[in-house]
Amino acid sequence: MLNQVDFSQYPLTGWYPGHMLKAGRQMQDALKLVDLVVELIDARAPLSSRNPDLRSILTNRPFLLLANKADLASPAASRAWSAYFARQSERIQFFDARKTASVRQLTELWRQLVQQMRAERGATRALTRPARIMISGIPNIGKSTLVNHLLARNKAQVGPKPGVTRQNQWISINNDVELLDTPGILWPRIENKRHELMLALIGSLKEELIPPTLLAEFLWSELRRIAAVVKWEPLGLTAFPESITVLLDAIAARRGLLLTGGVPDHDRAAVAFIKDYRQGRLGRFTFEMPADTE
Repeated sequence: MLNQVDFSQYPLTGWYPGHMLKAGRQMQDALKLVDLVVELIDARAPLSSRNPDLRSILTNRPFLLLANKADLASPAASRAWSAYFARQSERIQFFDARKTASVRQLTELWRQLVQQMRAERGATRALTRPARIMISGIPNIGKSTLVNHLLARNKAQVGPKPGVTRQNQWISINNDVELLDTPGILWPRIENKRHELMLALIGSLKEELIPPTLLAEFLWSELRRIAAVVKWEPLGLTAFPESITVLLDAIAARRGLLLTGGVPDHDRAAVAFIKDYRQGRLGRFTFEMPADTE
């Protein structure tokens, strides 16, 4: 077995903006108003992208997991996760928030789920108002993209489009569904560096918090750990590089990312490597499996 890189030697950033604490409290206050809580997670890292504090905040509320970016994840791994969550009696859907076809039926499915769960709790009357759905998740997980696609499909009018959402905002999708769009929130303390690097890799931490060469090395290490079949040709390689230095040198040479004197620019090469991964040019990968929950 190949030796793994020890990333625990690097300190945690401790990034936890003050607005996230306030947002968590606002979400808890709004719970009494909603019929269903939808938590977006990343299909490539279903464990790391779940907020461990969220379920304790959202106790006794109907709950659904929505795994975004399924088009970038391993299909076999996604099937394994679907089976795992089913065994845990948790509802989950895999989708791609960037594609309108993936979100076309979501609002109707959510409303049906609300009606079903009301019946399971003994409600005898049909819901006579719009179903109220809270959209939650960590930063940059795809909430705003999902909401914007739903709005575009229904041609609903709203103020500024959700971008970096800092507070709760109600959005009417149609006569049957209202969404409560919430800010992306993390938890106050991330326990280990690998978890933090995974959040950075999927784009849920600020870019400037992690040096690009460190994040590129983490990505290279994870691809090696899972024995991924990678499309190396776009990076100027024919096989798995033996080190991160070999990888960054190859990218720099292939794309002309050079410093004075022809020295490879590892920072720009690292950024290019991470970008190609995030855009799916290297293949479809899932870095966590149900067995990791143990």
